Amino acid sequence: MKIGLIVNPYAGSGGKLGKKGSDNLYIENPDTKDKISRFLKNAPNNIEYFTPKMKMGEYFLISFNLNYHTIDVGEKERTTREDTILASKILSQFTDLIIFAGGDGTARDVAEGIKLGNKKTPILGIPTGVKMHSGVFASTPENAGKLLKAFIEGLAKIKTAEILDIDEDKYRKGIYDVKVYDIAYTVDYENILVESKEEVHSESSELDEIADYVIENIMVNDSIYYILGPGSTVKRIEEKLGYKPNFLSTDIFLGKKLFLQNVNYMDLLQLTGELKLILTPIGRQGFILGRGNQEIGPEVLKRIDKNNIYILSTKNKLNTIKCLRIDSGDPIIDKKLEGIYTIIVGYNEFYAMKTCKYDSI
Repeated sequence: MKIGLIVNPYAGSGGKLGKKGSDNLYIENPDTKDKISRFLKNAPNNIEYFTPKMKMGEYFLISFNLNYHTIDVGEKERTTREDTILASKILSQFTDLIIFAGGDGTARDVAEGIKLGNKKTPILGIPTGVKMHSGVFASTPENAGKLLKAFIEGLAKIKTAEILDIDEDKYRKGIYDVKVYDIAYTVDYENILVESKEEVHSESSELDEIADYVIENIMVNDSIYYILGPGSTVKRIEEKLGYKPNFLSTDIFLGKKLFLQNVNYMDLLQLTGELKLILTPIGRQGFILGRGNQEIGPEVLKRIDKNNIYILSTKNKLNTIKCLRIDSGDPIIDKKLEGIYTIIVGYNEFYAMKTCKYDSI
């Protein structure tokens, strides 16, 4: 089979900076090379890849002993979305599947290019962005490789999925405005492909009960730093404590007092003392780490025991989730955090849920 590969070198660069996106940043993400490597190590070796020259693909394949060919979309110091659109248009003419590394913005550009080429080539995303609400992404780079293997072996099915994206300027101000931009073909096998994100309506009384329980039973030590992730379920705690939260930011509390708001990776690394983490899963996708909260990166998570991670969710949201997902950026950390979590769903009400398991292919 002929497989296209397109890499957005800037995708995800805003994650650890706490920017909630990478649009218009034009900072190359140093983590992308490692994620492409993790994908390739789990993908079959007997594949013929077609990829743009240099930083949009060739650079990430050159160190592997793989069969690949380059296409020319014009060599530039700074690549743009137009280059991604052109590359996907060209690749859609002769490849069986286009794999791309990026986030929702890259997914939109790839889908647009395929449409311009008047083709129905399926796509598969290696998650390297900040926003990955669309239903075309594998859960991790490793699982993108495994899904490609399933596709090559005829085990994967082709299906349609939503391409979602948000207004990043509004997003950074705490306004969540998500839209369906396209419907694309993708590939799926077992539980490897992640569903598109779903916003779930939650009753105010449920949020109040969860927040009251956390305030009265968890955030009780004035010498402990509590890291509160994004999401309305978690932010109800901050509202109850008398603060006006940004629903998309990660904030630090020392006991019940706000210590630092809208933090980045470096802010968290500078903390000394005991850390506890309070998170809520993404509706339908189930991610507790690795989507929209990349500032809580691997070196921070090394300092937090699994028993000091508290998961909050309303019952409605939990009904949309099959299992919890973790994509911290470090497979060793992901493995360490696997297992069963007790989710707080009300005042003194709990529900147990496991992290996702993936079949070996």
